[in-house]
Amino acid sequence: MLVLPIGRVVEVPVMMMAIAGVYLLCKHWRSWRYNQAFQLFVCVFLLAWVPILVSLVDAVRPESTRMMSVNHLRFGFGGIFILHVLSTPESHRRFLTLCAWLLLFWVADGVVQMVAGWDLFGFPVHPTGRINALFGEEGLVYGTVVSVFCPLLWEHAGRHWSPWQVAAIVVATIAVVLAAGARSAWITIFVILLAYGAVLWRRRGRLSVPLLALVLAGAVVFVAALWAGSERFATRVETAVGAFTGSTGIEKDAIGHRLWIWRGAVNMIEDNPLNGVGAGGFRYAFPTYAADGDPFINADPPISPYHSHHLWLEMLSESGIVGALGLLALLTLLLIAGIRAPRQARRVMLPYALCLLAAYFPFNSHMAIYSSFWSQIVWWLIALYCASYGAGLASAAGEDDTA
Repeated sequence: MLVLPIGRVVEVPVMMMAIAGVYLLCKHWRSWRYNQAFQLFVCVFLLAWVPILVSLVDAVRPESTRMMSVNHLRFGFGGIFILHVLSTPESHRRFLTLCAWLLLFWVADGVVQMVAGWDLFGFPVHPTGRINALFGEEGLVYGTVVSVFCPLLWEHAGRHWSPWQVAAIVVATIAVVLAAGARSAWITIFVILLAYGAVLWRRRGRLSVPLLALVLAGAVVFVAALWAGSERFATRVETAVGAFTGSTGIEKDAIGHRLWIWRGAVNMIEDNPLNGVGAGGFRYAFPTYAADGDPFINADPPISPYHSHHLWLEMLSESGIVGALGLLALLTLLLIAGIRAPRQARRVMLPYALCLLAAYFPFNSHMAIYSSFWSQIVWWLIALYCASYGAGLASAAGEDDTA
């Protein structure tokens, strides 16, 4: 997570964890076979990896799908390393603290860029008017990443900070996500707010009315200021609302472009329902399946979108019904593990569960699930979730033995 903003450098720690995971798997195989966290993670990984192999059978570009299947193994072995080093509740408390302070810095960096026009590393606001903070000028992913990871910061703050400090960091997080301009991140942060609000309601029996009012007031004031001061922000909001109400045209906006991409994805699904066009093969198959009048294909030169911008459409188009069923089973296993876990385990699992809710929320547009960048984030979170499940079970068993 520390080096996530530094492009391909993140592959270095991922490969180091994968190598360590291979060693640990060989060393502890006999004992790990009966470890519930290990069993959960392996089942989840296979449910994602096997459909990639199945999609290879008649993939439109076999070499890309074959490389995808090999590259995904690093997430499996890296996850095993995470299971090993984060096997106790105490290790998760320390880890959550480190993540929270790192995210606090990310949010602060975004606030500085939003106010001053430059972030702490000298990166200016993007030419489009959207902030990207320490992620620089390449790829406007800052809002998406912060919105997915923010439960790690909020949960730590909720446990250790005063209510007013919690309110301040929640408002600051909402502010930078809105200023980052990614509408998918806006949906994500809204979902996290609802989910975390429900958690607090159940945990404390009621929410602090003054605190809630402060958060809402701060968010409203900032949205009003951003609306008045940023024509681009106002336009993006109006276009997003118009997409649902039909009151504004969206043909030239990203939403309108994605409609064309989704039509091409649907055509792929209809022609390759069982195992898709091959994991990672969307960009190569799109010219064949693009709808009539598609602006990407009719561009000069023609453009082929890299992915479908929607999780389920991507799974169905690239790995077919097999991939979609694998994803559904994967999510079901994770959900069942969380429901059946003892109370001590659920408390450790909570922040990672909220992050996964953000990453897999179906009614949103998504980054490419088979891309290196997003796969690293998703599998890191899944491994943390499974590791926290095992740590919670160990803690619960220890308390039972003590009693």
